[in-house]
Amino acid sequence: MPYQTFVSFVLYCRDDPDLDRFLAQLGPWLSEHFDLHELVVVDDNSTVDPTPLVREYADRYQLNAVMVRLARRHGVEAGMKAGLDRAMGDWVFELESPTVDFPLNVLARMYERATTGGCDIVTASGDDGPLRSRMFYRLVNRYSDLDTPLRTERLRLTSRRTLAAMLAMREKVRYRKALYAILGHRHEHLRYTRTTVDTAARRRLDRETSSLAFDILLSFSDFGPRVAHRLSLTFGALSLAGIAYAVAVFLVKSDPIEGWTTLAILVSGGFTGLFLILGVLGEYLARILVEVRARPMYAVRDVVVCQPAEAPGRTAGPPGPYLHDQVTGAPDDRPAASARPATSDDPAATIGAGA
Repeated sequence: MPYQTFVSFVLYCRDDPDLDRFLAQLGPWLSEHFDLHELVVVDDNSTVDPTPLVREYADRYQLNAVMVRLARRHGVEAGMKAGLDRAMGDWVFELESPTVDFPLNVLARMYERATTGGCDIVTASGDDGPLRSRMFYRLVNRYSDLDTPLRTERLRLTSRRTLAAMLAMREKVRYRKALYAILGHRHEHLRYTRTTVDTAARRRLDRETSSLAFDILLSFSDFGPRVAHRLSLTFGALSLAGIAYAVAVFLVKSDPIEGWTTLAILVSGGFTGLFLILGVLGEYLARILVEVRARPMYAVRDVVVCQPAEAPGRTAGPPGPYLHDQVTGAPDDRPAASARPATSDDPAATIGAGA
């Protein structure tokens, strides 16, 4: 028997060849397990418009789909925020790539764990990720004050109240994994047996990924201040040692040689430490500038609602109002809730009850 809860599935894509295959699997699964559902697909300015493909599967499996096309490439975090701003479900699944390494029954396990275990966040992964990911998370967890340790996650399910609290945060460095951890809501992590479709699912170590990793280190941990503090102590100790050496040479030797070597080493070491500290502080000043500018995180080119006609025996939920647009400044492209009569089949009524 399908669940009566209204769920949203937010999917990010950018020139993904596996989108067709994933929609062919997800479409019948959503129709079978949830009477009230929506699929929000965020296209990060792909070279080929995936809207016809999404519309095709929406008609085939009676899906309430929304296609959000961004005006330019923004990256995973900004793209996911664009989709989450438009998700209406009481529970929201988050997936950053249509290339998956999990069987779809993992989604049902996550939902059961969230609803029966009283969790606001349920995540899942098949392993701890590659070595570089494990080293990165170990470094972040060591220097951060988050109660929930960060780890590799392939899937996430969040409740409406947790998602609303995360979206209301005004930080411009949007790393959802850390923002959810800051909230402190109850969190559980599941492990699944990986399928054979995995190799392309991992995020490549490109400029976007490395830049995001650096932002995470500076924004969600005290790694930068600790490095600057230890550098200042190290070079301060070096300066004291140089002074002690100069005094000892002056007291022991009757004709000390001019200390140009010691002075050169001391000055060079001191300036090296000073420039390193200034570099770390400069990174923080740059992030303060980003926060002060308050520019929108993303720009939407268009939004296409792919809503199928009513099928016999079931009612397709009408598109509802976008949530949290007042936070992002994104335009409201859906009709207001007041424009529709409130009925028991209206997903907006379900959202109000669940919130």
